[in-house]
Amino acid sequence: MEDELPFLKGDFVRIDGINAVVVGNEDDENIPHDHIAVFFGSEMAKRESEGGEGNSNPLVWIVPIDVCEDGLEPEYREDD
Repeated sequence: MEDELPFLKGDFVRIDGINAVVVGNEDDENIPHDHIAVFFGSEMAKRESEGGEGNSNPLVWIVPIDVCEDGLEPEYREDD
């Protein structure tokens, strides 16, 4: 029986107290065994519809699974 991955894509995790979202795991190309790819979020940017330039490419980090903890439940808000 194959080992079950501890974190799946879309899961929230915490790394050293910082929230992140899992965007890749060892089933994906270029992610080593016992590692996951996480996205910590983008810096605030001005929306294009408001005359801004939006964000640049997302920065994704590949980290060892053993530095990750279960994430907190998200707080949902609606865009006003």
